[in-house]
Amino acid sequence: SELEDLIYIVVDNMNRGSKLIEDIDQRHDAASLNLQAGEKSLQASAFHSAANFFMSGISLLEDESWETHYRLTLGLYDAASEALFVTGDFSKLSFLIEKPLANAHSFEDKLNTHNNLIRSLAASSKYEEGTMKCFDILAQLGESIPTDITADIYRDEALQVKRLLNRKSLDLLSLPLMTDTKKMAA
Repeated sequence: SELEDLIYIVVDNMNRGSKLIEDIDQRHDAASLNLQAGEKSLQASAFHSAANFFMSGISLLEDESWETHYRLTLGLYDAASEALFVTGDFSKLSFLIEKPLANAHSFEDKLNTHNNLIRSLAASSKYEEGTMKCFDILAQLGESIPTDITADIYRDEALQVKRLLNRKSLDLLSLPLMTDTKKMAA
């Protein structure tokens, strides 16, 4: 359509005057157009432009958008976290992720944000913080991993694994498939 061809120009011009948009429905419409322009920018690998469109869309939202326009709000925050990660703007990303982690309705809705946070921590050489975040996510899935491993704990676990493997075939293809959808998504 014609709008798709001109979306960058239309949305960029609209953003220049966005402070003048007072009607809340118009602000949501403008935020939705920013999401579309940002997604099209991502497809074109124009990550900085995409991040700018997503952040402009977020700036048009009010706090109640998490209740009134949940999918739009989550979509903007998810896409912005992805674009900010790709552009290496980790300081803005670490500030941005607070809202979706606090307001997303489900664990699945938080996964993309968690993923981008962990990748940004790894890219920033914050491996211990990233590992601890992974442990927190696994704990939310009911999988606890001890953080203080002693030589005795390691030896006991290694012996238990060895005993279990002696009784089983090592054919990985014969193992049962994972069925927990949350764990598969994580």
